[in-house]
Amino acid sequence: MKKTKKGQITIFIILALAIVVVLILLFIGRNSLVSIISEKTPVQQIRECMQEPIQTSLDKIDMQGGSFEPKNYFLYQGNKVEYLCYTEENFKPCVMQKPLLKQSIEKELETYLQPRARDCLESVKSSLERKGYSVAYKNPILKASLIPNNIIVEIESDLTVEKSSTETYKTIKIDFSSSLYNLVMITSSILNWEARYGTAETMNYMIYYPSIKVEKKKQSEGTTIYILTDRNSLDKFMFASRSYVIVPGLTGQ
Repeated sequence: MKKTKKGQITIFIILALAIVVVLILLFIGRNSLVSIISEKTPVQQIRECMQEPIQTSLDKIDMQGGSFEPKNYFLYQGNKVEYLCYTEENFKPCVMQKPLLKQSIEKELETYLQPRARDCLESVKSSLERKGYSVAYKNPILKASLIPNNIIVEIESDLTVEKSSTETYKTIKIDFSSSLYNLVMITSSILNWEARYGTAETMNYMIYYPSIKVEKKKQSEGTTIYILTDRNSLDKFMFASRSYVIVPGLTGQ
């Protein structure tokens, strides 16, 4: 008999809790409840905010030889493709323009993304302050790193969020999937061949790296446009070279 009464009491408690939940739903509304449950942390909001600037930066530099504002370039299909190995003389080997290509691209990304990171921090700050939070951060310092299959963006900002408690985020790390590192490593190898022999055998690279497509587009005045494509991710990297140019009708000096 006692067990039966205990069972009935348990059922009544469950029913009471269910009624309370229904009343809460009716009082605050379904959308508000979903918002409370799914509210993102400041770090998640900043990571989401930075996705578009990172993708935009890659779309641009991938088609321009790793630069946002190429100075020495060949105009190819509307893109200012930077010369990464160049000589203006005929019958001469090209000179590497960026021997530390990976590091150069990382600096380009940092310069471009720094103000965008500041904008994202300010946007998240404004959003949180409207909800009653106290938010502070310092001028962000951004570091970009190319690694295999990824780009790591680290934002050091000492972000502090305070309401009933205080949370501090010294560094916000963003992982962005990209094949750029792999493409840049192959590019560096091709550039070495261009500087020594004036050309690189694209088929060899595709044999060693079957997931990478390497195209070589010869231009009439001696420039070569290389286009590297990751067959899986479809990420591209394009650059120009001008080396050992042979002018028809002339012989070497």
